[in-house]
Amino acid sequence: MKKIAVVTGAAGGLGKEIVRRILDDVNELWAVGRNLSKLDSLKAELGVKIVPLQMDLSDTKSYDVLKSRLSGGEYEVLWLVNNAGSGRFGPSAGFTLEELSAGITSHCTAMASLCNICISYMKKGSFIMNTASQSAFLPLPYMNLYAATKAFVYSYTRALRIELKDSGISVTAVCPGWIKTALLPEKLNGKTVNFPFLTTAEKVAKKAVKAARKRKPLMINSLPVRFVSWMQRHLPQEFAIKTWARMVRKYV
Repeated sequence: MKKIAVVTGAAGGLGKEIVRRILDDVNELWAVGRNLSKLDSLKAELGVKIVPLQMDLSDTKSYDVLKSRLSGGEYEVLWLVNNAGSGRFGPSAGFTLEELSAGITSHCTAMASLCNICISYMKKGSFIMNTASQSAFLPLPYMNLYAATKAFVYSYTRALRIELKDSGISVTAVCPGWIKTALLPEKLNGKTVNFPFLTTAEKVAKKAVKAARKRKPLMINSLPVRFVSWMQRHLPQEFAIKTWARMVRKYV
C-alpha cells in the first residue's frame, strides 16, 4: 500500500514549502492545483514523488479527480494539507457573484469535501493540516469574504479534531499572520502597503509542520501574531472591527 500526501495549493508559496518538509514521509505526494505547468515545474524541481493533480477547487466537479484516483488503487493518505486559497482587499459590494462563489467554494467547500474524501483512506498516525489565518479570529471589513471563509476553516478544523480523536488522526489548524508571497500586493490604491509582522513562507511552513507532527490543535506562527490574535478575541469586538477598518480604509 502506497503512503501518500495530498497537498492543495502545492505549487508555490506556503504550499510548496510544506511539500518540501513532508515529501520524505511518503511514497507519492499528490500536488493539487489549477495550473498544470506550475505543477509540472514542481515535479521537475522536487522529483518523481510529485504527482500533479490538476483541479480547480472552485468547481466541485473537479473533486472527482481525487476521488477517482484514490479509488483506483491501494493508498493510505498519511498527510492531507488543505492550503489552497486566495483573496483580495476591497468592499464586499465590489465583488462579482462569480468571485463570491469561487472564494467560498475554494476555501470552505473544497476543504470540507477533501477532508471527507480522504478520511476513509487515513489511519491512526495520519495528519490533516488546514490553513486558516489570523484573520479567522475577527470579522474584517474590506477583507470580509476572506476573513469569513477562514473563520469557517478554523471552526471546522477545531471541531473535526475532536470528532477524529479516537481514530488517531491528528487535525491541526494553521493560523499565520501576513506571509510574503506572490499573492500579497505591494501597493493598493497607489499606496505602499505596510504588512505588520510580515514573515516568509519557509518560516511558517517549518512551524506548521512541526506543530502538526506534535499533534497540536493550533499553530500561530509568532509571538507578535499570537498577541494580536489574543486581542482580536478579547477586545470588545465592535471596537476591534472599527479599528481595523480605520487602518485599511486608505488602501481601498
